[in-house]
Amino acid sequence: MKDYELDEQAIDNNGVYSNVADGDGDIANEDTSSESIIGEGDILEDSSNKDLIDEDKIYEKMIGEDLIGEYNIHDDMLSDELVEDAFEDGKSNGLKISPKAFLIKCGNGIKSHKKMVFAAIAVCLAGAVGVSALSFAKAKGEEVEAVPAATEQIIKQDLSKSIAVNGTIASSASYSLSSEVTDVTVSELNVSVGDRVKAGDVIAVLDTTSLEKSLEIANKNLETTKEKNELDVDASKRSYSNATESASTQNERAKDDVDKAQDELNKSTNDMNTASKDVDTTKADYQSKDAAVTSAKDDVTNATNNANSKSDAATKTQKEYDNAVSALSDAQAQLDTAKANAQTAIDAAKTKVDTAQAAYDTAISDKNTAQSTYDTAKSAYDTAAAELEDLRSQKDSENPPEDIDTQISNKESDVATKKADMDTAKQTLDDKTSAYDTASSTLDSAKTELSNAQNSQELKDAQAKYDAALEAKNKAEQANDTAQTDSKNAQRDLESKQSALTEAQTAQSEAKSKQSEAQSKYDTAKSQTKTDQESLDKAKENQEDTKRSSDKSVADSADSVTSSKLSAESSLLSAQQEVDKITAQIEKATITAPFDGVITVLDVKKGDTYKGGELALLQDDSGYKVSATVDQYDISDIYEGMKVTIKTDTTGDELMDGILTFVSPVPKATTASSSTNESAGASASTDYPIEVTITNPSDRLRIGMTAKLTIIQQEVTDALTVSESSVQLDDNGQPYVEVVTGTDADGNMTTQNISVSYGLKTDYYVQIIGDGISEGMEVKMPDLMTDTDSNEDAGDYTEGMY
Repeated sequence: MKDYELDEQAIDNNGVYSNVADGDGDIANEDTSSESIIGEGDILEDSSNKDLIDEDKIYEKMIGEDLIGEYNIHDDMLSDELVEDAFEDGKSNGLKISPKAFLIKCGNGIKSHKKMVFAAIAVCLAGAVGVSALSFAKAKGEEVEAVPAATEQIIKQDLSKSIAVNGTIASSASYSLSSEVTDVTVSELNVSVGDRVKAGDVIAVLDTTSLEKSLEIANKNLETTKEKNELDVDASKRSYSNATESASTQNERAKDDVDKAQDELNKSTNDMNTASKDVDTTKADYQSKDAAVTSAKDDVTNATNNANSKSDAATKTQKEYDNAVSALSDAQAQLDTAKANAQTAIDAAKTKVDTAQAAYDTAISDKNTAQSTYDTAKSAYDTAAAELEDLRSQKDSENPPEDIDTQISNKESDVATKKADMDTAKQTLDDKTSAYDTASSTLDSAKTELSNAQNSQELKDAQAKYDAALEAKNKAEQANDTAQTDSKNAQRDLESKQSALTEAQTAQSEAKSKQSEAQSKYDTAKSQTKTDQESLDKAKENQEDTKRSSDKSVADSADSVTSSKLSAESSLLSAQQEVDKITAQIEKATITAPFDGVITVLDVKKGDTYKGGELALLQDDSGYKVSATVDQYDISDIYEGMKVTIKTDTTGDELMDGILTFVSPVPKATTASSSTNESAGASASTDYPIEVTITNPSDRLRIGMTAKLTIIQQEVTDALTVSESSVQLDDNGQPYVEVVTGTDADGNMTTQNISVSYGLKTDYYVQIIGDGISEGMEVKMPDLMTDTDSNEDAGDYTEGMY
């Protein structure tokens, strides 16, 4: 490794390039005297100078060839993708990255086996070339001081976490065109690869000559089978018809015998039912009449009790009414006395109010006169005082009037006179105001006394007592009228109930006689019904025997008809199936497009003998999807419905939107060939197939293109962010940031620790959430080197860099 020395003016207290542009010395020289690594001018002034940081200079052997290549570091080229690619193989691949941005990117999340390498690069870029010389001096065992602490700002920005995969553009749908007809010649082929077809277009036609001959033979066989079946079925139908007619005659005779017996039974049954109904009716009528007598007796008892009760109530209400009339007379006398007393008090109070009102009117008139006199005096005083001030101003001017002093003296005398007049008027106003207040108070007191007299409690109590007595008298009168009416009605109801009882007892006697007569008729009809039922049972037994014999004969003939029909249907179906089979094969010999699309594969040509399989592949290119695979480390973090952005080489920087529409639950199968034979078998895979539907495909897309997918896992807008390396952990493992609050008397940085919690993390940035943080705050980044250890420690510092 080459040795480098540090120009003492290269880095100021803030670790930036203070004296880089003076041109009077190289910042860092190879062996202190070699050619300039960074020459005159600001480090990033001219980012087009390819020799600004040369591949033969800083860190040539320290961190791998071309880590910082021949191209200059530049803000404009900074992107997450470029930084990610830069460290994929430990190289920058000629990327242009600004010092501050490179420091932030390197400090966030890239902490694997290259951590120390990235830290060294970050310090180099943040403090120009000085830190590289510092690290080299440390490697030689020299004592060095810590690099001044670096800071970064809290930035508000949108964050997104994503997974990037590569895939292949495919059509939204594809269909393999084939036919069930095989071993025939392709007689027509109407398309070529790349042709665009419409749904229903004929793609190819297979020769059907042999099939058409077979169809002709099958149709003839079908007609012959139909004729034979018709003859067999007609013969079986005739046998069935004869058996049916014979059975019908025998069954009709047996049925006539049953019908006659049934008619006799129906007649006797109807007679018995009629008699039974008469018995039930007369019995119910008697029970009803008996119940009516019992009810009438109860009604008489209840009416007697009610009449006695209503009479007692009428006597009681009459007494209560007489008492209420007496109480109302007493209340009227008390009310008349209270009204007389109240009127006397009201008249006295009105006299006081009238007297007080006259005094009040006089006082308010005096007060208004005094107020007017005072206002006039004050206005005259204010005018004179203003004129005096004007004269004094004239005296202070450059050219005052000759008699200004005389005018001022006269005006001062006038002001004093008007001041005395105003004070006298003010005293008079105060006296009249006091008299007015006294008169107002006296008037209010008199009005209160009048109000109290008008609202006499004695009068209110007497009126309330009278109103209550009047209401009680009215209620008692109404109750007494009602009770007298109820008593008279109850007496009339009793007389009515006694008459109804006599009528019910007469009806009960008549109903008992009718019930006995109906029972005698029912007993006679019941005996005849029993005899007719026995005759009907005998006739039914004969009918059943006859029907059983005839039904068997008819069933045997029907089975014969069914058997002949089934046989005919079977033979006809077999012949028809052969016709349908050949017809379907002829139809399938014409292959048509099921939808609009493009022919992408064509496996036959006109004149070939088609042996089966795919004739052509039709793909629907009206829409596109992307087929890709995701490895086992990321598959559990994605799901259908996620947003996706798509880029291709042909569309350049144009971003297309997509939706994740399929995520395979199992990995795809892979095949591997044995080294000892040609057979291949499925082997395990850790890649899971996915599909993304493109919602706004570019017109430049073509099937089979390679596409780069970015699957958006999570998004946050307006997040407060820093590089992950700026978030530190306290002794309890809780995250915090060290916010810069200013500088002390010695110019050293002062800070404050603020606890935060993590939000969304990306490869480079982390969202921080906490009270007291805001956009633009400066956050101190942890020191990279804080001691002056020996050469052995310096060796540890660079360990694992390759």
